[in-house]
Amino acid sequence: MEVNEHVNFNLQLFAEERTEPATPRKRRKVREEGQVAKSMDLITSVAVLMGVILLFFLGTFVFMTLKEFFAWEFSHLSDESNFRGQWIWRASVRGVTVYIKTWLPIACLSALAVLAVSFAQVGFLITSKPLVPKWNRLNPVSGLKKVLSLRSLVELAKGLLKAAALAGVLYIGLKGSLETLLLTMQMPLLNGLQALLKTIFDLSIKMAVSLFIIALFDYVYQKWEFERSIRMSIQELKEEFKQLEGDPQLKRRIRQKQRELARRRMMAEVKKADVVITNPTRVAVALQYDNKLMDAPIVIAKGLGIIAGRIKEEAQKHDIPLVQRPPLAWALYNNVEMGEKIPKELYKAVAEILVFVYGLKQKKIANI
Repeated sequence: MEVNEHVNFNLQLFAEERTEPATPRKRRKVREEGQVAKSMDLITSVAVLMGVILLFFLGTFVFMTLKEFFAWEFSHLSDESNFRGQWIWRASVRGVTVYIKTWLPIACLSALAVLAVSFAQVGFLITSKPLVPKWNRLNPVSGLKKVLSLRSLVELAKGLLKAAALAGVLYIGLKGSLETLLLTMQMPLLNGLQALLKTIFDLSIKMAVSLFIIALFDYVYQKWEFERSIRMSIQELKEEFKQLEGDPQLKRRIRQKQRELARRRMMAEVKKADVVITNPTRVAVALQYDNKLMDAPIVIAKGLGIIAGRIKEEAQKHDIPLVQRPPLAWALYNNVEMGEKIPKELYKAVAEILVFVYGLKQKKIANI
C-alpha cells in the first residue's frame, strides 16, 4: 500500500530568515544608532599592557621620585612648622607635583593607546542615540532572553577563560620565581626590593600579554556576532530596494501624471502654431515659425492616434490650418522632437506649406 504524504511549507518563513549580509544603507543606519563591532576587552587589555610597559621604562624614574618625596616628608616630621599647619600645605603641593611628574605621563600615554585602539575598531563616531533610554529594557521577558542568550553564554565562557588563563600564568610564574622570592628575604633592602619588583613586572607583562591575546579572539568574535546581528531577510532587502528605487506602482503613476501634464502643456502650445501637418488620420505635427525670432520652424506639438486627433481638434478650435502631407508628417514625427528645429532637408517642403498657409491668411484678411 502506497501512502502519499504532502507536506506544506510556508515559503514566507524562509523570506523572514535573516540570511543575507547587511547592505551599505543598513550598515550606515546601525552605525548612526551607535551599533558597531567593538571589543571592550581589547581596549582594557591594551590599557593594561601599555601601563605595564610604561612602568618598565619609567619605573626607575618613578621609584627615585617617590623615594625623594618620602625622604623629604620624613625629614620634616620634627619641624616646628608642622604644628602651625604649614607642613600639611607644603606636603600637599609637593605630593600633587610628584603625581603629575610620575603618574600623569603614564595615564596620558595609556589613554592615547586606548583612543588609538578604539579608533582602529570603529573609526570616528559621535552619536547620542545609545544614551536615549529604551523602556523595553525594563521588560523582564526581554531581560530573561538576554540572560539565556548565546551572547551571555559566550561572555560567561570568556570570563572563565580569562580567569583560568590568568591563574595559570600566575601559577607558572610564581612556581618559577619561588626560589628568587625566598632569596629576597636574605638580600639587602634595596636589592631585595629590586628583585621583587622585577618578579612582579615579569608576572604582570605575562598576564597582560595573555589578556591581550584573549582580547584579540574576543574582537574576532565581536565582529562575527555583529555581522550576524545585522543580517537581513530577503523581505527586508526587497523593502529597502523599494525605498531606494521607489515603489514600481507609484513610479508608474508618477510617469502617467507626468505624461498627462506634458500632453496638457503640449495642447496649450497648439494655439501658437502656424500650421498642423497630418497624414491625415494617424499623425499630426504642429509647426511654429517667426522669421524675426527663429532661424527655422520648430515642432511645438506632435502625436499619434488619439493624441493626433486632439491636436487637430485644438487646431480647428483656434482656426489653425490643417495640411495633409503624409510623408512629411511621418518624417517630422520620427526625426524631430518637440521644441527642436526642423532639419535642413525638410526646409523646402515646409517652406512651400508655410507660403501656402500665409497666402490663405492674407486672402482671409483681404476678404474681411
